Amino acid sequence: MRGLMSQKLEILVSPFYCNTAMLLCQTALNLYAKGDYKNAAQICKFVSSFCIKKPHPLCKLESKYCYTAATYYEKGLIEKGEEYCKKARSICPRNFRVFGD
Repeated sequence: MRGLMSQKLEILVSPFYCNTAMLLCQTALNLYAKGDYKNAAQICKFVSSFCIKKPHPLCKLESKYCYTAATYYEKGLIEKGEEYCKKARSICPRNFRVFGD
């Protein structure tokens, strides 16, 4: 019974995680466009913690890509960061709400 209740709660709060992730992702993309890679990468790592909580399998993979992108950006490997950021956004089930190219 407890497992079923936690699943229902996960489904109930997942739109909150997703909406927050979308808003923060757009903020990070704006920072990347301005060359503020350090702060944007911190936001992306935080965003990945929201995406992984969604029950959708693509969101879990997106979370991994987002975190990887942030790590590359932090290391100054901008092209690799962009590659993984694009991968993450391309598999996001709600990508139509995030702009960045």
